[in-house]
Amino acid sequence: MTTDSIAENLGVPVPDLWRGAHRDDRARPRSRQRLLGPSSIGLCRRRAAYELHGTWPTDLTDNMHAAILGTWLHEGILRVLREQYGAWTELELTDGVILGHADAYWAPDSLHRQVVGHEAVEGSPLSDVGVVEDVKTKSTRALDVVVRQGPSQAEWFQVHLYAHLLRTGGLKDHPGLPTGEPLPVDVVRLRYVGREYGQVVVHQRAYDEDVTKQALAWAEDVLASPEPEAMPRDLDGPGLSIICDNCPFKTACWNLDQLADDRAPQTILAKDSAAITEALRAYADAAEVESAAKKRKAKARKMLDAADAGTYGAFKLSWSGGNPRPPEPDPEAMTRILDGLGIDIPMRSGGRTSRTISVSRIPETS
Repeated sequence: MTTDSIAENLGVPVPDLWRGAHRDDRARPRSRQRLLGPSSIGLCRRRAAYELHGTWPTDLTDNMHAAILGTWLHEGILRVLREQYGAWTELELTDGVILGHADAYWAPDSLHRQVVGHEAVEGSPLSDVGVVEDVKTKSTRALDVVVRQGPSQAEWFQVHLYAHLLRTGGLKDHPGLPTGEPLPVDVVRLRYVGREYGQVVVHQRAYDEDVTKQALAWAEDVLASPEPEAMPRDLDGPGLSIICDNCPFKTACWNLDQLADDRAPQTILAKDSAAITEALRAYADAAEVESAAKKRKAKARKMLDAADAGTYGAFKLSWSGGNPRPPEPDPEAMTRILDGLGIDIPMRSGGRTSRTISVSRIPETS
C-alpha cells in the first residue's frame, strides 16, 4: 500500500509521491557531500564528525515529509529572490575544506553594473554594500522560538561562513560572478519562512570577523578528530532534542540498538560514579531553580488573571481557552451501575507505575 490516497481503484498504479521524493532527496549533491558544510558547523561536533568521516547513516527514515516540503518551498523562495530581486542564488563556495551553498547574494551596485553591464531593475534591493542571505523554512512552533530568542549561534555561524568564503575568493564555477576572487560582503541576513502560513521573520547584522573566527575554530576542532567518537555530543539526545530525534546518526551516536529495559539513551552518559554524582548535582541544582521559578510564575499568573489582552511594554498578552467542555463519561457512576446490576467490572492490566526519583543533598560534616 502506498502513502498516496486512492479515491477509486481502477487497476491503474499510482506512483508513490513520498517514496520518490525521498529517493530524489538522497540523490541531491548536498546529501552526498563529504566536506564539512557550514550548516553543520556549530550544531553538534559528533554529528559533524560523522559526516566528515563519511559514516553511513544509521537512521535513514522515509517519513521526513516536512523537511522535503521545506526543500520544495526553499527552491521557490530562491527563484523569487533571483527573478524578482536580482539575487545570485545557490552559490557554491569552498576553500577545499569547507563546502557550502549560499542561498542568495546581492553584490554592491557598482559590482553589479560591472558584471551585468547595467543598473539593477527597479525594486531591486541593491545598494553600496554586499549582502549574503540564508533562507530557512520553519514550522510555526520553531518560528516562534526564533521570534522569542532570535537566531541560534549555529545559524549565525553558517551565514558568516558564507560571507567569509565569498570574501576570500571561495566562489567556484559561476557563470556570472568572478570566481576565485574576493567578493564584498558587508551584511549577513537570515530569512525565516513559516511552512504552514508563510510568516516571514528576518534578522540581519553587519558582518563580524569575530563570529567567523569562532565558527572556524569550531570547524578546526572537528577536522582534527581522528574518529567521530572522539567528539563530544553537544546536544541532549533523543527525546530531549528535536535535532537528535531527526539525526541520521542517532543510533550509532547513542547506541540505541544496545539499550535494554526501556532505559533512556542518556544512561550511557552515566558511565561511572563521578558522572552519576555530576548528574545528581545538576538535577538538584535545576530542581531548586525550578521550584523558585514556579513560585514566581504562579504569583505572576494570579496577578494577570483579570488583565485584558493587549501589549504592555515589551510584552504581548493574549488569552485562549475558557470554553465549556462537552460531557464526558463518569467512571464512578458507571461502576456503581455495574455493581448494582451484579455485573463484574471489566478489568485490564494496569501495567507498571512510573518510576519516580528523589534527590537530596547530604549535609556537609565539619
